[in-house]
Amino acid sequence: MRTITAFYREWTISAVPLGEEWTNRCLPPGRNTICTDWGIYDTAEAALSGAQEYIDRAAAMYVLAEGVLELYEAEKINPDDCQSLLRSLGYG
Repeated sequence: MRTITAFYREWTISAVPLGEEWTNRCLPPGRNTICTDWGIYDTAEAALSGAQEYIDRAAAMYVLAEGVLELYEAEKINPDDCQSLLRSLGYG
């Protein structure tokens, strides 16, 4: 088995063989940090699909974080709430 690479939303995604199963790796545009959803999949196609779902969730979390920061800057939420919300989204 060999690694299969594709592109999704400007990210490079790879299905990587792991014994008889597959996992995925995601490389965001302009970054050198590899991300993964830590899932194990039966097929390369399923691993690539899992990577796409991971990217969609990451994009949604980013939009939510931007909204939280806008609320903080508009003084609609206090610093502690802002920090708590950002942590719950995986930031910090």
